Amino acid sequence: MRIEGVEVMSVMEKLGTRKTEIDREIEVALAVGENEKLRAAMKHYPLAGGKRLRPVLAYLVADAISGNGPLTVPFGAGLELLHNFTLVHDDIMDKSDMRRGIVSVHKKYDTPTAIIAGDALFALGFEEICKLQVDDVLLRIILNDTAVAVREVAEGQQMDMDFEKRNDVQVKEYLAMIDKKTARLYFTAARVGAVIAKGTIDQIKAMGDCGYLMGVGFQIWDDVLDLEGDEEKTGKSFAGDIREGKRTLMAVYAMNNLKGDEKKTFLSALGNSKASRRTLQDAIDILHKSGAVSYAKNFALEYVREAKEKTSVLQSSEAKELILEMIDFLIRRES
Repeated sequence: MRIEGVEVMSVMEKLGTRKTEIDREIEVALAVGENEKLRAAMKHYPLAGGKRLRPVLAYLVADAISGNGPLTVPFGAGLELLHNFTLVHDDIMDKSDMRRGIVSVHKKYDTPTAIIAGDALFALGFEEICKLQVDDVLLRIILNDTAVAVREVAEGQQMDMDFEKRNDVQVKEYLAMIDKKTARLYFTAARVGAVIAKGTIDQIKAMGDCGYLMGVGFQIWDDVLDLEGDEEKTGKSFAGDIREGKRTLMAVYAMNNLKGDEKKTFLSALGNSKASRRTLQDAIDILHKSGAVSYAKNFALEYVREAKEKTSVLQSSEAKELILEMIDFLIRRES
């Protein structure tokens, strides 16, 4: 499959061996505990698939700098478990019934079990990171960076929830929110990959910046997929962000630029859990007509362009080329 010059399937195939190493580490990590229900709830998201983009990014960065990608596997597995912890709790707060095309943890089990499973995944993530074969100074830096990232994800989630009550959210506020909620984990993945590889100060900084830019592009494109993606491929419900009242970049643009009946129609769908498919489709049509979707796509493309520029600190290698292909994939993917 080819999308605007990017061999999508080949990108995922090239990342496959790294992803397999990380998957195996996650499976081993999740074989803990004595309570079968809790263990099953913990496994529900991590073993349901996923591209493992954040841990693979850390792996590739370390490979590109020193060829030590395999050293990052415990960190990558730990970061993925921490990411899944946030998803479990986010779905409870958002009252989401589905995630990645499967029933959400709190729906399959129950809300108290989902909360506990999220807590356990949080702890397990740091247990995994502690398995890193690095010196104590580096381990302390990595643990601190990861802890800060998780705290900022929580702050980003609170901002996201707060925004749902406002119709005056500005673009800079949206960007501050996704910086914390989404981009921070990409930033940490790329930065820690460089730290584990013992990169130069310039490489560590540039890779952190690259990860941040990738994360912003990823989130904006994810919001676009909520409107344009195939439901079977994305695992998302139709116009779920609009129904849930999410202040995506497109919604922010629309609320700041729409007027009259169009704004009224759009706001009647935004955050309306009982909105009909027709009402939601009308809202989507308004986003397209107003230029909000094009605005968001161009925004994502600019962040991707800047992310690619940050890789100039890396020498030419297969790993660097895969990072560049991965950056393209983030905003060309269909799921």
